[in-house]
Amino acid sequence: MAELSIIVPVYNNKNYLMQCIDSIINQKLRDIEIILVDDGSTDGSGAICDKYCDLDERIQLIHQENRGCLYARLQGLKESSGEYVGFVDSDDWIASDMYELLMYVAKTKNCDIVSMGYTTVFGTGEKGRNDGTLFGLYEKGINLNILLYSMMYDLEKQERGVQPSLCSKVFKRKLLEDAYASVDQSITLGEDAAIFYPCCLNANKVFIMEEYKYYYRVHNKSMCRNVNINVFDQVYVFYNYMMKTIGEYEEQYSLVKQLKMYIWTFISPGLKQIFDIQVGSVYLFPYVMVEKNSNIILYGAGEVGQAFHLQILDNCYCNIVAWVDKNKCDKRNIIHPKQIINLEYSKIVIAVKERKVADEIIEELNMLGINIKNIVWDKPRKIISVVF
Repeated sequence: MAELSIIVPVYNNKNYLMQCIDSIINQKLRDIEIILVDDGSTDGSGAICDKYCDLDERIQLIHQENRGCLYARLQGLKESSGEYVGFVDSDDWIASDMYELLMYVAKTKNCDIVSMGYTTVFGTGEKGRNDGTLFGLYEKGINLNILLYSMMYDLEKQERGVQPSLCSKVFKRKLLEDAYASVDQSITLGEDAAIFYPCCLNANKVFIMEEYKYYYRVHNKSMCRNVNINVFDQVYVFYNYMMKTIGEYEEQYSLVKQLKMYIWTFISPGLKQIFDIQVGSVYLFPYVMVEKNSNIILYGAGEVGQAFHLQILDNCYCNIVAWVDKNKCDKRNIIHPKQIINLEYSKIVIAVKERKVADEIIEELNMLGINIKNIVWDKPRKIISVVF
């Protein structure tokens, strides 16, 4: 039995396949078995797999009719024997020490899942990405609930808590076997999430590290990542399965709300790709607190301030006589608060998220001699923004 089984679903990726397999067989961690699953390739990828199977005794090869990524991974799992299991997509590649590092953490901390970030590759360029918003060790009975409350979608930070890609991770075999035993095999979008998040619910220890040793290649013919006109049907199948899977945990971890926000990350690209409709969210300017056509000073050039600034430039509701931020002055005509003393205005609109920060700003402005009655702040509210 190998320490780690690495499963590679292969479908028509001959241009990238050799780089992928080479990066796996050259891992510093040697106690591995590699299972290539040729999922009915028609471009010669199957012959490349045959060649590598003859060259390295650690490689097993499965040839099958085309059934899709989820089924290919399942067949690889059935043939594997490792205590831990990892996945690599055949158009990607990995750093030589990726599995050495993942397995070191898995063994020393006795983790059920160890995950790291990845590096996104666009053509010849690279862009590092993290693995969401949650990092460190999460253990049942101690702090695993923190992970489960935000794993699909971190509502506070408005992004995924943990990226669900099965690649760049290792799992204890039993977790994966249980997840695949019940998964709806008609899922074609969200197949990683349909496995990963149930694994988290059943795990005792999960470790998420800030490393980027998996190289994720972005192109139009990816086996597991294409979006097409059927995206909404595919999301519906995924949604129904996940609702059945997470139902018993809903009251503990707000999983239904997480799931709906997570699904939005699928639907939004589909709207853009198919209908050229871009939907997002934006902080709404506090119109009810400001008179139309009045002169204001906008205080804050962060996320909220930028949203307010763009809205007012777009709709000309009022006139911004100065944009203020003591930490970002001299950028884009942003000035220091001390420079507003002699300006004429009716209101200073504070554009920050938290009351504590707003109170600090109000106190600073009051010390400059500004009447607090001319200062307005309200908890910023996000609204849906649609761009055609």
